Amino acid sequence: MATTPNPIKCALEIMDVWLDLPQHTYKATVYRFAQELPPDEVLEAVEIAEAKIPTGGREAFRYFCGVCHSKIKEQRIRLSWN
Repeated sequence: MATTPNPIKCALEIMDVWLDLPQHTYKATVYRFAQELPPDEVLEAVEIAEAKIPTGGREAFRYFCGVCHSKIKEQRIRLSWN
């Protein structure tokens, strides 16, 4: 029986290769976003940022954070309408 990979672990693995930054620079931030968003949403944010800024680096990390903040805002708006 195959297990489903952990989306946060997958996100960190992608970031390890793509961002070219020390892991301590972004690991805590990824876990913080994972407290606010479903893990699949965090992974999706990484994939969106990677597609937008394939060169990685700090600009790409900031873009990832912006995607996560937008997702959190959208989630709060959806919850307020329910």
